[in-house]
Amino acid sequence: MLTGYLRKWQKDYMGKIIRELKKVSGRLIFPILISPPLYPPLQKGGDGGGADKILIIKDNSIGDFLLFSGILNFYIRHFGDKVYCLVNDNVEEVAKLYTDNVIVINDRKYFPSFKYRYGLLTQLRKIGFGTAINSILNSSESRDIMHILKISKSYLYGGVVMKLKKKRRWENIANIVPELKMFDDKGIYTSVFAHEKYFMEKILNVKVSDDEVKPYIPLNSNTSEKIIDKFFLPKGNYIVFTFSSRSAKRDYPSDKFVEVMEYLHRRLGMKTVLIGVDQYNTDSLPDFVIDLRGKTSLIDAFGIIRHARIFVGNETGVTHASLIMGVPTVMIYGGGQFGGFLPLYDNGHIVYKRMDCYCCNWGCKYTDIPVRCIGEIDVDDILKTLDNVIKSS
Repeated sequence: MLTGYLRKWQKDYMGKIIRELKKVSGRLIFPILISPPLYPPLQKGGDGGGADKILIIKDNSIGDFLLFSGILNFYIRHFGDKVYCLVNDNVEEVAKLYTDNVIVINDRKYFPSFKYRYGLLTQLRKIGFGTAINSILNSSESRDIMHILKISKSYLYGGVVMKLKKKRRWENIANIVPELKMFDDKGIYTSVFAHEKYFMEKILNVKVSDDEVKPYIPLNSNTSEKIIDKFFLPKGNYIVFTFSSRSAKRDYPSDKFVEVMEYLHRRLGMKTVLIGVDQYNTDSLPDFVIDLRGKTSLIDAFGIIRHARIFVGNETGVTHASLIMGVPTVMIYGGGQFGGFLPLYDNGHIVYKRMDCYCCNWGCKYTDIPVRCIGEIDVDDILKTLDNVIKSS
């Protein structure tokens, strides 16, 4: 057993070393192999091949992209079809709701495969961008792309640069926009939406209201009703749950979620639709549950959520979709980045367990899975919140 553990550790350790070597060596090789841009950047309404095209890099999770959707739409209104958006492959389906100009990155291949990395960089260079805007939550892959392509007018959010202590490397490559304060006066995280809006305002030199850039999902009623018809769901007469999130340590215990399901079924007499990709035992689900885990596309999931009576879930992409579409939503909310991803609308209700170690950026000092600030949330607190939601909706 010990030998097997050591072999796994050796394999993982060597894999990380090889990945880092490829990452660094590619940064030296690819600028030589890939030709420089043909055109300088042009301003709004300019002409000159690809020089006035705008690359927006948003290679984050589905939830992050949805919170950014109103900002992306503002860029599109401002620059028109010159805007291209680079997203992770798991966000492609959602991104295409907003624009046809979607470029996909597979972050699992980007550093390990020289061939894949070269192909993507060449594709971006051929389009000929004059401006590149990186995400506020930017990744190693996105910074690598900006560093290699050296697009004439590039923007990077200051927070990541300062944390990495590599500001000097970017001095002649990117315009660094100083970040907002990370914490407000109450000691909780400033909302990600506020950071996104501030970054865009600094780049475009504009001032906008929250309503002008609020997140939205352009899924029309006709399309969403066809989706629920496909799954034989009665409009407005079912409840949706998701057990999963991005990490097991942030998943509220599934057996407690089942208690909540059973309560709502007794209270409202409605069936429950379960979506997501978690591994909870199917045999343990009540017979009133319609289990659609792993059986829907993201757009299908959005359509199902849109016509739900209530949505309940962890803080994850589909929960943010529910909040954005105005569905009465109860979100189980942990303390790792408390404040950063709070609901922006009145239809959102959070249940949380306040602890003195809040805002740890998920660097939890405990070994519990899920983390204590989620796992110890009482079912009764969720039920009380749901009672208020039912009364007010």
